[in-house]
Amino acid sequence: MLFGTLGQLPVFLWMAGAGALMGAWYAVLAGVRRLLAAGVLLGLCADLAFGVGAAAIFCLGLYAANLGELRLYAALAAALGFAIFACGVYPPGKKAAFGLMAIFRKIVVKIRRHRWINVIFR
Repeated sequence: MLFGTLGQLPVFLWMAGAGALMGAWYAVLAGVRRLLAAGVLLGLCADLAFGVGAAAIFCLGLYAANLGELRLYAALAAALGFAIFACGVYPPGKKAAFGLMAIFRKIVVKIRRHRWINVIFR
């Protein structure tokens, strides 16, 4: 009965997608924080950016799905989408990103060893 009335399934799916998008936003900011070796101030800025971005994504998803009407199943769908991203997509994606960074690092080191690169960029 939950998804049988008033088109609740599309709202649920939209909000689950919005929750997954919030998870992706968190992953991007975690990568930026790690890349910049964030200290306390930069970490606080990243946390504030996540809060503002997650609120914007949630509100835009809610407006697109249900014309801004907040229902409990919509909020639960967003939490479920975030949890699915955090437990299902983020860990393998993080490992893949670290693998790509290791490959990129090896390429840069190999290029740097060539004499003509050292002569050009002296």
